[in-house]
Amino acid sequence: MSNGVIFDLDGTLVDTNYLHVVTWWEAFRRRGHDILMMDIHGAIGRADRALIEYLLPSADDEEAQALTDAHAELYKPRLGEVRPVPGAGELLHRLARAGLQVVVGTSAHKDDAERLIGVAGAQDAVTAIVHAQDVERSKPDPEPVRQALDKAGLAPGDAVFVGDSVWDALAARGAGVECVGVRTGGIDTASLTDAGARVVYKDCAELLDHLDQSPIARLLTG
Repeated sequence: MSNGVIFDLDGTLVDTNYLHVVTWWEAFRRRGHDILMMDIHGAIGRADRALIEYLLPSADDEEAQALTDAHAELYKPRLGEVRPVPGAGELLHRLARAGLQVVVGTSAHKDDAERLIGVAGAQDAVTAIVHAQDVERSKPDPEPVRQALDKAGLAPGDAVFVGDSVWDALAARGAGVECVGVRTGGIDTASLTDAGARVVYKDCAELLDHLDQSPIARLLTG
């Protein structure tokens, strides 16, 4: 088996987390639910239905679908405003040139995931994508990470996961994959470390600058 790095997308490679917070907040308000932005931010990284269940356990299927539709209506028109986080494309290309599998494992839907990978400037570096439609359970369940491993033909010990949320770190830990955290999703170092991240960087650019001292270094020489 080869070595590889699995990346989360929203908040890790592209600067979307707070856009999700605002559009989910407005979606909840449209449906008569007053949810604090602070709580919504803490739930970002879960797939749509899992996020709703976490924030509004009383929502039935009809209400959950209405909320999902409202969020999509508010979020999609603003995709053109999304920018990559510093160093995202450069990091993925550096890993691909080194012969590593570069995989994206995201809670985003397929069309959004492909578009956002394009925003990051990394289409030609990514070898596989696992998106929301590929899994039954979202992070923090380890299923998305395990699916990413299977899709790329990676063993847990031959991969590192890079993510920005507590849910990313918990999912990676559950799948037996070492996790590197980045703070571009707005989550602090202590929270990411407590959830299982071995080391935390400000962003992809800082990770790239310290690549040879990071957990990914062992994959480059393995």
